[in-house]
Amino acid sequence: MIDPAHLGRTFGPYTVTVQHERIRRFAETLGLPERVYYDEAAAQAAGLPDLPAPPTLATCYGLWANPALLAELDSLGAPLLRLLHGEQSYVYHTPVFAGDTLTGAPAIAGLARKDGRRGPFQVLTLETRWRNQRGELAITDRLVVVVLGERA
Repeated sequence: MIDPAHLGRTFGPYTVTVQHERIRRFAETLGLPERVYYDEAAAQAAGLPDLPAPPTLATCYGLWANPALLAELDSLGAPLLRLLHGEQSYVYHTPVFAGDTLTGAPAIAGLARKDGRRGPFQVLTLETRWRNQRGELAITDRLVVVVLGERA
């Protein structure tokens, strides 16, 4: 279990580059038919500077894809094997395109202890504000996970 004293703690920062191939694969997985997600010429013909990030692309850069953040949470008492994805939401403040560099510093925005049928657990809310290479707030990623208690 995470000590409540860690509420407000910030991790990172972590920096990622939005890659063309990741956008293409993610758009394909989502079943997006628009050519702007696959072809740079089609994106430019549509008036875009490059391939646009599909909705929820930030999932690729958050908790589940960040070994350093997972290690930090593990050290606080929330190992990956006890994390259960609860919900996730994104607010895009400015468009994100291939080639953008995003820097985010996840913070513990919420931490609540609950009692379930199998014992205590915690509801952990992480909020990451991703800024682009121009310093603009690009994405706010809010992730809620359940931290299962240790089983006896």
